[in-house]
Amino acid sequence: MAYQATSEKTAFGALLTMAAGGIDAYSYLAHGSVFSGLQTGNLILLGISIGRMQWMQTVRYLVSVAAFAAGTIAVRLIQKTDFFEKRTVVRQRCVLLYEMAILLVVATANDDMPSFATTILLSLVAAAELQEFRRLNNAPFTPLMMTGNVRTISESLHDWVRYGNLAARTRFARTCMVLAGFVCGAILVALLIPRAGSACVLVPFLALSIAQMTLLGKERGRSRPHMETGKDSGIHA
Repeated sequence: MAYQATSEKTAFGALLTMAAGGIDAYSYLAHGSVFSGLQTGNLILLGISIGRMQWMQTVRYLVSVAAFAAGTIAVRLIQKTDFFEKRTVVRQRCVLLYEMAILLVVATANDDMPSFATTILLSLVAAAELQEFRRLNNAPFTPLMMTGNVRTISESLHDWVRYGNLAARTRFARTCMVLAGFVCGAILVALLIPRAGSACVLVPFLALSIAQMTLLGKERGRSRPHMETGKDSGIHA
């Protein structure tokens, strides 16, 4: 069985999408219908607001897009440093810590911050996640956007049911898990907003915390002898 990085396994990807779904749900519901990660949605809404000459709303979308771009560049600078370029797991843990720290700031100080500042912080988190975690199960991966996953689920279901393709069945199961994580993150945040307010961003914080512990366990395990036995079950949790 070929080696697969912990950050490319299905369960890890589901944690990332849960965080992404929760972040976008919170920014959209609590901060002027602006997405923190789904910049395609922001650009569509930007065009609509310009067409309707709603200039204040236009600024909201531009702020998120600009913050997302800045967050991407920041993580790219980290990725290209001599120290982190070849230390993938260490770099990923640092990026997760960076995201978690920002979420803690939002959860504890949000009531004292203007809405645009919260949008900027959450867009930085979303950008970091997308820039650092871009592969899943040895294929390209975008934890912030589910359109491609809906297409993959549909195609895989067709090939599995019609042709009995076992690889398609595995792909279907994995992608459903990732998509479910995204939806669950949004559901939990939507349920908690009326009671918890900004503290509901602890939902994506907890998802990233679990991802962090998973990477930490992997890093510790590298110091012990590693053996692979048995056959691949098809789904890597």
